[in-house]
Amino acid sequence: MLRWRFVTALILVPIVLGAILYERWAVLAVVLLVVARAAQELARALDKLPFPAAFGSGAFPILLSIPYGANGALAGVFLSLPWSLIWLTGQPEVRTLRAILALLLMALWVGAPLAHLALIGELADGRYLILVAVAGPWISDSGAYFAGRLFGRHPIFPTLSPKKTVEGGIGGLLLTTAAVGYFTYAFLDFIPFTAALWGLSISILSQAGDLFESILKRILDLKDLGRALPGHGGILDRIDSLLFTAPAVYYLYTLAVI
Repeated sequence: MLRWRFVTALILVPIVLGAILYERWAVLAVVLLVVARAAQELARALDKLPFPAAFGSGAFPILLSIPYGANGALAGVFLSLPWSLIWLTGQPEVRTLRAILALLLMALWVGAPLAHLALIGELADGRYLILVAVAGPWISDSGAYFAGRLFGRHPIFPTLSPKKTVEGGIGGLLLTTAAVGYFTYAFLDFIPFTAALWGLSISILSQAGDLFESILKRILDLKDLGRALPGHGGILDRIDSLLFTAPAVYYLYTLAVI
């Protein structure tokens, strides 16, 4: 498992970093590819859901955010509702609670958060902030994984994710606070207190995103939502934390909360 996680990271990291360093349109292209794969995974996991219905619901918030910013992302969520209605009306076999759940998840859980990742690129410190949003969850996940393997004794949510431990969560929290805190202090000129709060917030939100997907899989009685990434599961298993950190980074920065 660890070997495959490392190999997958070795492939993904250059792609993501290359897109971030190139320009905003490269980030947008990667985001749309991720949405397409996420739509495919949900369409497979939730039977009888047409791929175009799922992809449109996830893509509208991103596409409308290009000309209209955060307001466009919200408008895209609302546009996904009549788009979903077209498919649910025209194909009676897809009118199920699972299909409706999937379409709402694509708009609210996948599309809108990833639209904010693209919006981050427009900010003055966009490239650095995207790195925080993307790399922060990786750091938190790595810290939790290794701390859990070395010191894990007490399950934190045994009924949801038996392998996650209190010690692992603390390890992820400490590593992310140190790494993201130093990065924002050195490259974004945050004062030490603000930098530490950013690191703390990113780790908490990252672990919350992972927990949300665990709850979702329990509800749907699924082990993984996909198998596209060896050692990780599907693309949604890989970006579950990012879907929480991307909007947080955007609003923490633009609203200057901390």
